[in-house]
Amino acid sequence: MTNLGVSLLNFKPDYLGGINSFSLGLLKPLEKKCRLHIYTNAKSYNFLKKKFPNSKITIFSKNIIIYLILQIISTIIKSEKLFRYNENLYFKYLKKKINKECDIFYCPLSYLKPIGLKIPTVTSIHDLQHFHLPQNFNHIQLKYRELMYRITLQDSTIIQASTKFIQNDIKKIYPHINKKKIIVINEGISNDFTFKKFNFNNDFIFFPAQLWPHKNHMVVMKSLKKILNKSKLNLKLVMVGGKFSAFNEIQNFIKSNEDLNIKYLGKVSFRKLRLLYKDCKYLISPAIYESSSIPILEACKIGRPIIASDSKSNIEMSKSIKLNLFKTSDPNDLANLISRIWKNKKLIKNQIKYNKSAIKNFTWEKISEDYFKLFNKLFKKKKNLL
Repeated sequence: MTNLGVSLLNFKPDYLGGINSFSLGLLKPLEKKCRLHIYTNAKSYNFLKKKFPNSKITIFSKNIIIYLILQIISTIIKSEKLFRYNENLYFKYLKKKINKECDIFYCPLSYLKPIGLKIPTVTSIHDLQHFHLPQNFNHIQLKYRELMYRITLQDSTIIQASTKFIQNDIKKIYPHINKKKIIVINEGISNDFTFKKFNFNNDFIFFPAQLWPHKNHMVVMKSLKKILNKSKLNLKLVMVGGKFSAFNEIQNFIKSNEDLNIKYLGKVSFRKLRLLYKDCKYLISPAIYESSSIPILEACKIGRPIIASDSKSNIEMSKSIKLNLFKTSDPNDLANLISRIWKNKKLIKNQIKYNKSAIKNFTWEKISEDYFKLFNKLFKKKKNLL
């Protein structure tokens, strides 16, 4: 059985974003196929121990002050040499442990950490926000991401992208990277998103997303305003997600449009999240930019129809599942779409039926097979070189 090392050094158990859903969803079936060695921080240990009781979980803890100071300096002066020196020095003994315990090392959290291992490494790159949406970061964060992504892409044996869109994006923005090592493996969906009975009386749109500008909350809310003004139909919108840089603008819009039926619930429990999926009339995924949409997969699994922006990743997904697409930045187009499909029971029924069949190809159990084959291929290649 392959000894698979997994870097969850920067894992945050209380973060409710897609990267956690991705990591936990994939690692669960991999635990049955590989001998997992998970390396993480002290705050995540108990959470991960409950999630992965059959895996070896190691806490990495070390004085971080000097490391952070050198990290900031090397980032500001754009010194890859100093940055690498700092990384290698800080993780020196952890690297020895990983090289000894593991056959392959996998990083699901976008960064190769630690760098400079002697074994094959696979890193999942989820998006290139620092290039497309630099406004989401302060100066130091932006320069750190630019440096860390470049090193990750250079040093990883294999780079995994969730869509061809992200694969092509990486090739375009980093043309010096060996294109053959950038592969596509789709994201998956947990079996936790399953219900046998539904409440069809709740006529609301469900919008699960962190409150970032690129998640496109404003276009959604403006479209509902247009529907109300035009047809006097006051549709309910329920939003959940953490407060980020778009929060104030969203909150101000809600306060200045009290005639609209918009509810922001903040962060909710997983149980509450599943109930909102189950009870909504439509799930909306309107992001301007993202690698792929896990909420779309969750809605398919649980049996809800989907409204989505015509982003490149969503257009790619629409080849496999039925989506109701609108022009990403156009509230008028979204308003027209919602008005057209809102009471179309036949469309809703047909899309639910189609997607519940199509989503069988996106279970984490099936998707994990592609990763398992990749890890085994790298392991055999490594053995042949010894």
